[in-house]
Amino acid sequence: MENVTRKAFLAGAASLAVAPLLGADGRPRRTPLMLDVKRMAVHDGPGMRTTFFVKGCPLRCIWCHNPESIDPKPQEALFQHLCRHCARCTRDEETCPTRAYKLYGRPQTMDDIVAKALEDKAFYDASGGGVTLSGGEPLFFWEWAAELLGRFKAAGLHTCLDTSLYAPPAALEALLPVVDMWLPDYKAHDDERHQKYTGVSNRIVKRNLERLVAAKAKLEVRCLAVPGLTDGADLAARHRYLASLGIVGRQVVDLEYHAYARSKYLALGMEDTMPPERGER
Repeated sequence: MENVTRKAFLAGAASLAVAPLLGADGRPRRTPLMLDVKRMAVHDGPGMRTTFFVKGCPLRCIWCHNPESIDPKPQEALFQHLCRHCARCTRDEETCPTRAYKLYGRPQTMDDIVAKALEDKAFYDASGGGVTLSGGEPLFFWEWAAELLGRFKAAGLHTCLDTSLYAPPAALEALLPVVDMWLPDYKAHDDERHQKYTGVSNRIVKRNLERLVAAKAKLEVRCLAVPGLTDGADLAARHRYLASLGIVGRQVVDLEYHAYARSKYLALGMEDTMPPERGER
């Protein structure tokens, strides 16, 4: 891709990320760039799934393992450990010989997303799988997400939503009819700790989690244990709180922390905020 073409693409994609499209009712609707698609996924809900990742998130978790998903605008990344320092760098993902260059965030139509999901429908049907929407934070674009998941449902696909639950009440009400299974993260029980490490309060998260329980939504709550930060007492407090809501057993999944994303922070030119793994101290 020539530099002029690449710059035009980035400018166009960025404007799409920050200038919302209009919804069916004529009101502005925030529309995400797409970050990635993972086919044959087995950890994003039941069965075999296709997971679509949107770009953009209102949280700033210091341990974020997908830092490329935070900013809603497109980002270029250069992985120096892969770069051969070619005499003429194309800065093009498709022609880079070592995959050192990566462009995160591309516009994609809803029709194309649904068509991609339907390519693997036979595998969903055979395994009890379906489609998962992840991010970033899909509820950052909740009106768009409600329409997309509604289209998945109309096509006969099982739907999961991977979310922080940091969203207004209207988002949950819009998504409840079109989400078969919710996969919320519960990042920290102590609100001060939650604000310190994610940038936002967990009061909204708890309110929305309790709303899902009241609606008898199918849940699998993920609890990441970051050594020295959200393990130990805070993890135990999260378990007690979830149990008080009736969320127990296989509805709760504890996740082990890894700092595999350090190379992404470097490639993106972002400050590496990831805490050390257990044993790194």
